[in-house]
Amino acid sequence: MKKLHYLLVISLLTFGSSYAQETGNFPPPDNPPVIEATQTTDNISIDGELNEVAWQKASVTQDFFRMEPRQGGEYRYLTQVRLLFDDKNLYVGAFCYDSLGKAGRRVQDLRRDFEYGENDIFGVQLDPQNLKQYCVSFQTTPYGNQRDLQSFNDTNRDNDWNALWSVRTHPTDSGYFAEFAIPFKSIRYERPATDDSAAGDPVAWGITFYRLARRDYEQTIFPAIPQSFSPYRMTYAAQLKGLELPEPSANIRVEPYALY
Repeated sequence: MKKLHYLLVISLLTFGSSYAQETGNFPPPDNPPVIEATQTTDNISIDGELNEVAWQKASVTQDFFRMEPRQGGEYRYLTQVRLLFDDKNLYVGAFCYDSLGKAGRRVQDLRRDFEYGENDIFGVQLDPQNLKQYCVSFQTTPYGNQRDLQSFNDTNRDNDWNALWSVRTHPTDSGYFAEFAIPFKSIRYERPATDDSAAGDPVAWGITFYRLARRDYEQTIFPAIPQSFSPYRMTYAAQLKGLELPEPSANIRVEPYALY
C-alpha cells in the first residue's frame, strides 16, 4: 500500500510539473542542463557550411521548448546547435530545419540591428559572469545580417551595443545553416584561474539558444523558459562548461568615416 501511495505521489508531481510547463509559469530548474563546448585546433572557416571535421565531433543540442504561439507541446521547426572553441573564439553552429527550404524564409529587414519579430532569427545568449541577471545576445537571419544587444534583468536592453563578431549563413533545401565566431575579447568575463590549487569550480557560463520561425511565428528556446519571459531570462539558462579561456584583453576597433 505504501509503495502504491509513493508511486501515486511521484506520478502527480510529474504530471503537475509537465502541466505547469504547458499552461503557465514554472520555476527555474534546481539543476540546469549542461552543455559541453568542444575544443578544436582546426582552422574554422566562417562560411556558413559547418563542413569542418570538428563540427561533426561536437555534441548536438536540439531539445528546444516552444514559447510561441502556445507554450509547450510539439513544435514544427527543429533546430540543432553545436559549440566549438579555440584560443581566440567561441564558435556556434546551428542548422534550422524548414521543410520549404529557401521558399520558407521570411526576412523583411536587412539592416544591422534589425527589428525583432520581422524576420526568421536564430540567436545565442551568453552570461559569461554567471550573474543570472545579465546577458549579451548575438542573432542572425537566414541572410546573415547581425543583431547584438545587452539585456539587464530581462527588462532593460541596450540595443546600441555593438561587438566585434562574425556570422555567415548558408541556405539549403531543408533549412539554413548559421555559423558564428564570437571572439573572447568581445566578451567580459572573470580572469581565469592559473593556479590549480586556487582554480575552484571550472568555468561555467549561462547560455540560451532561441529561434523564431516567422512564417508561423513559432518561437522555440533552449532550455525551457516560460512564455511570460524572454530568451534573455538567464535565471533559466543552461550551463556552458568545458571552456578554456584566454586572459581577458582590450577590445579596440577603429571606424574611419568621412564628413561632407
